[in-house]
Amino acid sequence: MSARRIARELAIIVMPQLPKNKEKLSKLEVTELVDKAVFLLVDYARQNLKDAHAIINGANRELDQIELDHPQNADNVHEIESVPLTTQELKDKFKQMEIAINLISEAMDLPELALSANRNREIDKAAQKEDVREFFMRLIEEYLDHKDTVEEFIKRARSQWSIDRMVSIDRDILRLACTEAFYMEDIPINVAISEAVELAHRFADERAAKFINGVLSSLQEEANAVRRMAARKRQAAQSL
Repeated sequence: MSARRIARELAIIVMPQLPKNKEKLSKLEVTELVDKAVFLLVDYARQNLKDAHAIINGANRELDQIELDHPQNADNVHEIESVPLTTQELKDKFKQMEIAINLISEAMDLPELALSANRNREIDKAAQKEDVREFFMRLIEEYLDHKDTVEEFIKRARSQWSIDRMVSIDRDILRLACTEAFYMEDIPINVAISEAVELAHRFADERAAKFINGVLSSLQEEANAVRRMAARKRQAAQSL
């Protein structure tokens, strides 16, 4: 895995907990970032399992209540009999089971990400370690420098959803991808988009990946325009 991709993954995982102060940010070490990432992934997996358990228990309680409320059990005191369910009742319960299974499946994927983060820490040589940290710091600092503009770019994107309705990790992937596309000119815009879609596949799902690809594709022309304007400003400054 390339240093830049490792840096992007670390940024996505730890972004909600990163210090907003640049001085504090500059003191973070890669090993500290990896530790934060692993702890966050483990906590997230635990929460997923708790949520799945709660959904299953809730479905069981609802089924028990359906049996208790059914007319054929009105006079049964010692033993509650099974009762027929409507197809809609069955569909509702299957939907709850599907949500629980998806949460469990996601939780099972997270330890692999945590182990991958640890492996990256072990196998990175000094040079690559510095590359990871350097690109990570550059990416986050560029985002902080242009945060308000990046948020405005995303809000204006031609999309069927507003940014306020997105889950946190989708927003963070979009924020960092916009930062790369608009302000990091050594990275081709199509690379920024494809890396964001890859992150969505890894940390979210297919639906999120399609959404992120759509939003970023709609911003491609604007990103090119911002880059051209920045290049003209540099040329004008050099000619003075």
